[in-house]
Amino acid sequence: MDRYRLKNVIILILLLVNGFLLGSMAYRGTAARTARSRSTEQLAALCAADGIDLDPGVIPAAEPPAVRVLTRDTALERSAAAYLLGGGLRHSERGGVYSYSGAGGAALFRENGGFEAAGTLAASGGEAFCRKFCRDFHYKVSDVQLDESGSGVITALREYGGLTVANASLTFTLEENAVTSARGTLLPEISADAASASSEPLSAPAALTAFLAMRRETGAVASSIAEMSLCYELQSSTAAPMSLTPAWRIVTDTVSYYVNCVTGAVSQY
Repeated sequence: MDRYRLKNVIILILLLVNGFLLGSMAYRGTAARTARSRSTEQLAALCAADGIDLDPGVIPAAEPPAVRVLTRDTALERSAAAYLLGGGLRHSERGGVYSYSGAGGAALFRENGGFEAAGTLAASGGEAFCRKFCRDFHYKVSDVQLDESGSGVITALREYGGLTVANASLTFTLEENAVTSARGTLLPEISADAASASSEPLSAPAALTAFLAMRRETGAVASSIAEMSLCYELQSSTAAPMSLTPAWRIVTDTVSYYVNCVTGAVSQY
């Protein structure tokens, strides 16, 4: 009988402990949401004082991803060259620059991801040719400016891990439905997390604060913020020719700004 009562007491204690923990977690979650709501409202008021209209709901709660260091993929470059230049592909390498030539023209690929190709890359069906390249190599078409003859440009942005790389674009030039050149950035899929930074990446509210400081210093013209989202910035250094740093994209009624989550620098592309 005593053992039965002891068992019930232990079960009751465990239930009370679990209830306390659940209550504590719910309280912390509510407190965090309340603090975030207060913070976003204060930012909206700060923007209003600076003459900028901002709906607090525009400020995301998402956390920036880690910095990614990319490893050059020469097999990917060769695949892109084969698509653009067609058969009879030949290549050479000098100082980290890979040169390719084929039936359709010639192309260069650099260590920092930059590349360019010229010739008759596609003799006809230019738009479909460009769109397929974008699908195969993870670009999203952002603008198509072609006249009735099929002449003009098609631009696209590279996507990585579901996020746009703000300064990794691709531009095709077309003349009467023929693709005559391609220029932009080709990024490999091979990557690794960068060494841990000593400070936390900028949150959305912190990025907005950096944007407001830049606007005061430079006198940049903007009267409203319509959207805010995460993206990547492609950066290059001697130690890491290609790395992706998270950034916040702030879309105003004039232009879009990019706030680097590591340095806090504000840029336009």
